[in-house]
Amino acid sequence: MIKRKEKRNKKEFIWSGMHPFFIDPFISYFTPGLKGKVVVDCGCGKGMVGYLTRATRDLEGGKMIGLDSNEKMLSFCREHKVYDKLIKNTLPKLPFKDKSVDFLMCTEVIEHLSKKDGQKFLKEVDRVCRGRAIVSTPNVFFDNPPGEKQDVHQSLWKTRDFKDFGYKVYGLGVMVPFVGENPKFLKIKQAFYYIFTPFCYFIPQISANLLCVKDFS
Repeated sequence: MIKRKEKRNKKEFIWSGMHPFFIDPFISYFTPGLKGKVVVDCGCGKGMVGYLTRATRDLEGGKMIGLDSNEKMLSFCREHKVYDKLIKNTLPKLPFKDKSVDFLMCTEVIEHLSKKDGQKFLKEVDRVCRGRAIVSTPNVFFDNPPGEKQDVHQSLWKTRDFKDFGYKVYGLGVMVPFVGENPKFLKIKQAFYYIFTPFCYFIPQISANLLCVKDFS
């Protein structure tokens, strides 16, 4: 008797970073009321920030749109119905009309663009946003190992870069070079974020991450 082996369709695990664990409380603090609003998540990845926003805000009558250039990420978001609409899009261009977006989020994405494209992206944010924009980025350059192009850091952004574009800049956590993304150090990293953020919040130059906020109305 021949036994047939059952083939199971194993879904590929898609890595999408750990940043929501550290920065979401601060993004949530700066998130305005979203009822009836158009919300855009640029570089949405697996939709972690989008999901947390949907879970904690009233989006009645509004629309949340996810943008990403990675089809695997978009498929994940599509399967789990995180966003009302998904658009495959490559930054720096934004596929929206002038002053048509009420709330725009771009978390840990701009560092994956060249400095020139990042500046173009911020100009695009100025063009499409009529409410508030939040941009976050590491305050240190990570020399990423070879991988997908979207995962490689191409630029480093400092406090002055964002202030020149009219953003208010806040710091999250303290810059600690020896604490990386190794899971063994996540508890240490999170402890540093909570302990030192009250100081770094007002002195973003010494922080591990920058949280940049701009109001357009």
